[in-house]
Amino acid sequence: MRVDRPSDGRRAANDEPREDVGVVWVDERGAVLVRWEGEPTLERVESNVPPRHRQAGSLRRGPARPAGGGKVHGLGTEREHEALLRRFLVDLAIPLTQLDELEILGRGLLHRRLAELLQRLAARDQRQVSVTAVPLTRRPSDRQLAARLRRLAGAELPRKLVGRYRLPPREPTSSTGRPLDPAAGRRTLRPARLPERQEIAEELEQMLADEPDSGAPTRPFS
Repeated sequence: MRVDRPSDGRRAANDEPREDVGVVWVDERGAVLVRWEGEPTLERVESNVPPRHRQAGSLRRGPARPAGGGKVHGLGTEREHEALLRRFLVDLAIPLTQLDELEILGRGLLHRRLAELLQRLAARDQRQVSVTAVPLTRRPSDRQLAARLRRLAGAELPRKLVGRYRLPPREPTSSTGRPLDPAAGRRTLRPARLPERQEIAEELEQMLADEPDSGAPTRPFS
């Protein structure tokens, strides 16, 4: 069984993160264990379980079996595959028995079998363990697995507000707060234009206000 241990290389944002948590991705080809050792540490474990081949029926026909049937010895590997898979799950669960909270990820039913095995081992040792089985269709990346562990450990990194995580600019809205329909090409939004009569009245009032006061009463514009 080959084990590879690359490190994520980032320090925790919290001074006292939890060290009794872990995240596991498991499938028939292998597993990825993520544990906290001062920082998220990834450990890859290969299962070395060969593919499963269903046992085929015999095509030989005779007086005793006119429709054929029977089994061809040595063609099926279902029993061997299941035995190796159980051995792989047991070897995988042994280093995880010291953790108090685990998140098991995977597709199919294998991650649920590992979660049930960990719960049975904890019940045998009379330990309280929180095991959550999360079904996923695709394997998360190493950074996503490390982020899940940081969330469990309480050492999440601050979110970025620049770069690809930059918030979009505010869209123009009407006076009632409704978003305006996007215009074709470039367009500069201008304030609503006043009626012509009101514009003339405001211009005259501005002109009269700028002129020196001669003492004569002024007649308001109507």
